[in-house]
Amino acid sequence: MTVLHLIISYLAFPASLLRAFLEHVFLKAERVPVEDADYMQQNELFGHVEHKPVPTLGKGFRVNFFPGLILFLSGAVLLAVSGIQLIYLGVTPKDPETGRLSVLFFVCAALYYLGAALWSRMFPTYEDALYLWEAYTNSDSKAAKILLFLPVVCIRAGAFLERFGLWTLCILAAGAVLFLV
Repeated sequence: MTVLHLIISYLAFPASLLRAFLEHVFLKAERVPVEDADYMQQNELFGHVEHKPVPTLGKGFRVNFFPGLILFLSGAVLLAVSGIQLIYLGVTPKDPETGRLSVLFFVCAALYYLGAALWSRMFPTYEDALYLWEAYTNSDSKAAKILLFLPVVCIRAGAFLERFGLWTLCILAAGAVLFLV
């Protein structure tokens, strides 16, 4: 856990709270015991639900994948809508015709922030990703190993990058490239 990750968690607090809520919902749906459901802990567990290890590969995959998928899709919609307005349609802080402040610009900027925040928090904690990897390597099902290889590797790699704040830096760099082009 790095300081950068904790700072990003605080800056992206709406997404951190939504991630924790979705994780909690999927843990309850899979009947995995939850140890601590305090979403706003002042440490590396900010935006995370502490739980017992998930017993099977299927449950572990669902608990780790589906909250991230929901955040990814929601963030993609917000980023697309706001990005098109800000980048391609040229919405600016001041209306060029009247010279007054443009409310649309501030709405689009807020939606862009929220979409980037959702994307920055779409991966589980690294410990959860390691539990998923362990369940994957210990699984006896060849079909499950073939079907879940790529998603499990992506989850583990994304969780590793998010652990050090590098995933958010990648998102910010991609956003900067879009605004500069």
